[in-house]
Amino acid sequence: MKTGIRLFVIFMISGIVVTFSLSWIIEFYKYQKRLVPLDRVERLFDSAVRTIKETYPSEDREEIARRVLDEYHKYKPNRKKMLPIDVFKVIQPALSVVNDQNFRLYPPIEPVYSVLPFTVIVVDGRAIVSSSAVEDIKAGDELLEINGRKISELINQLLPYTSGENYSIREQQLSSLIQLIPELVDKNKDKIGIFYRQREYNIKVKSDGVEKTVVVKTMTAMSYPRESAQFPALPTRRPFEFYKEGDIGVFKFGTFTLSGTIYNSYRDFVTNTLVQNNDMKVVLVDLRGVASRDFTIFKELFEHFVDKKTSVERWISIVNTAYNMSVLNKYGVDFEKTTNELLRIKFFHTFEPREPFIKADVWVLFDRYTSNAALDFIYTFKKLREDRTIGEPTLMKINHTTEVDYKFDDSAKTSFIFPSAVINEPIQHDAVLKPDYEIELTTEERINYVKSIEDVMLNKALEIIRERAVKR
Repeated sequence: MKTGIRLFVIFMISGIVVTFSLSWIIEFYKYQKRLVPLDRVERLFDSAVRTIKETYPSEDREEIARRVLDEYHKYKPNRKKMLPIDVFKVIQPALSVVNDQNFRLYPPIEPVYSVLPFTVIVVDGRAIVSSSAVEDIKAGDELLEINGRKISELINQLLPYTSGENYSIREQQLSSLIQLIPELVDKNKDKIGIFYRQREYNIKVKSDGVEKTVVVKTMTAMSYPRESAQFPALPTRRPFEFYKEGDIGVFKFGTFTLSGTIYNSYRDFVTNTLVQNNDMKVVLVDLRGVASRDFTIFKELFEHFVDKKTSVERWISIVNTAYNMSVLNKYGVDFEKTTNELLRIKFFHTFEPREPFIKADVWVLFDRYTSNAALDFIYTFKKLREDRTIGEPTLMKINHTTEVDYKFDDSAKTSFIFPSAVINEPIQHDAVLKPDYEIELTTEERINYVKSIEDVMLNKALEIIRERAVKR
């Protein structure tokens, strides 16, 4: 009897050991599959440097490439293999010195990553919780400290992983980075385990004017969307919508691309809205925060408000190389051979009347975050309609990089974005787009807009439009 019990216990223990051993081997295999060989890391970085030297739209591209190489040597790895997040930590700080938001790596997100159980939006150095997966931290709270580290310290630590001409542009990229702090900042070494190990964080927030410290646990990136769906989040902007503010029709846009079914949805939205509101006399196009790269979005809307074909002369610069052949052809240049010359090319933004035509007074509202094709449209619009723009100066320059392309590296699980052209208007190099009527906002007013408490800029814009209508 004792022998039988002993054999049973041995059998059970052996089974447990074998099960855990196999599970650990499987996890070890998965871990090994995730690792990126050093030669792939070098290849990804070399591709970025080659892109600068051959296609980056600047006369100083050789000097820019040299600065990137110098910075890379500060972070160059000495390991033969590394995880995708470590690839990002090695390469992005080097690309950051280009100071171009359109030239960078996106942080990789793998399902197994440990993330903080909330996301934030950073406004003027203040981090506002935008969504949360825990009860003790709610959307709208202000994040003050993480494990005793002030948010300002953490932001400075994360800035090398961002790209842009100035801090205000870079802080827009901090949301995902702050949630990735357990991987980006606090991870000392790789661990292989059968079960996910949660880590505790002391989080200090200001909620309803009261400061408090709560203890939260990390969760996986895969589980965060499911867990956070149980709690309210700050409102997100729709791709496009229309509403009326009294006698003023407002088209409000978010950032989106005209791909897949959204192209037909957008056209139907514009056409149906205009048919149903064909008696509008005043229209406000709200492009605050819009970073869409497709000029067609704004062109097709505006064409419903023009009664004759109209063209505006624009200028762009592109490096004359075979790598840019398709972009050169797009702007009317027949490529013959590579000269590596930075060509300055004239092109036109042309608007043709589109049905239904609406005879309305069109205004445009934009803020400092408006960029890319939205900025290009407003610059063109200002040449056609004088005294019809409201908002604040943009952070992005008028002569900004454009024609952005993407390369996804399957091994490093990251996307590399880079521009092939730069707007080259005959203006001061660092000039930004300024509105005809400027509205100044405090940090608190910006935060209230993010929280959907009050839209000060829109209210002031509507007042300006109505005052102008009375004077006419």
